[in-house]
Amino acid sequence: MNKLLVPIDGSEAAGRALQTAISLCKQREEECHITLVHVISPESYPNVGAAGISINVDEAFKQEGEELLRHTIEEIDNKGIKIDAVLLEGTPEKAICEYADKNKYEIIVMGNRGRGAIKEFFLGSVSKKVLDDAICPVLIVK
Repeated sequence: MNKLLVPIDGSEAAGRALQTAISLCKQREEECHITLVHVISPESYPNVGAAGISINVDEAFKQEGEELLRHTIEEIDNKGIKIDAVLLEGTPEKAICEYADKNKYEIIVMGNRGRGAIKEFFLGSVSKKVLDDAICPVLIVK
């Protein structure tokens, strides 16, 4: 397990998943590579632009995602672990699975619940959809 994909969204569960991925890497003697991925999904922010407020939604989402990735990398004690970050756009579960498959990740390590808990209740969680659709193994961290 040398190439891990860790979706993050700023939630506590995503933070626990990242710590688990780091622990998995530190147990290995060979070099390990973790890629953090954040997916910009406008449907996750249903109230943006409400009340006649006009903003550049795409740019706001990109800036928020880039800041989340940058901040997360700065907080990691990554001695001996190569860490990079990718910002994707689209439906989270689809973007995560496609990216993992295309780039041949050995495992996806993700939290069981993200920031959109109410949406998850009605539509099914992103982690469950990734678990069902991913080609590589998926480790769900509670």
